[in-house]
Amino acid sequence: MRKVILDTIISLDGYYTSLNNEIDWFGFSKEEIEWSKEILRRVDTMLYGRVTYQEFSEFWPNASPTPEGFDAEIIGKLNDLKKVVFSSSIKDVPWGPAVLIRENPVEAVSRFKKEKGKDMVIVGSGTLVSSLVAKEMIDEYRIRIRPIILGSGKTLFNDKNKRHKLKLISTSKFSNGVVALHYEPEIQM
Repeated sequence: MRKVILDTIISLDGYYTSLNNEIDWFGFSKEEIEWSKEILRRVDTMLYGRVTYQEFSEFWPNASPTPEGFDAEIIGKLNDLKKVVFSSSIKDVPWGPAVLIRENPVEAVSRFKKEKGKDMVIVGSGTLVSSLVAKEMIDEYRIRIRPIILGSGKTLFNDKNKRHKLKLISTSKFSNGVVALHYEPEIQM
């Protein structure tokens, strides 16, 4: 069965973006680029909510490799991988290859997990992540914690009805002070 991997970045106080969706506080080290490549090599599909898809579609098609930024492999993967976009408000998804899904994300992702293929990854997409976490559809939590306190922003994990126990698989520390955590859901007996 295909896995759903959440690859996200959060601040020390738990926000994945500012209230205005600003991510200017990210800044990536070479170790983080390798972290991202390792995940992208395992997947053939990216899952997006509307906001993240629209933001990525404005940046990645014209991105160029730079010594202090993303390299050609990351840019190529983000542009070439299949994109599944969950939205009831946008009309089309021109940054492809992409498919627009208007149905319930939990039902669609449940179906995708049973299909043949590599794993799937979600980046950003807070509303989508929250709905999948609530229904225990995330198989791996790959979380990078930035050494910054934003003071306010948007939280990624918003299920107030249930606790979701996780087990730690691995940790990494990067030269820019980022701590990377890899969790999987704890099996409930």
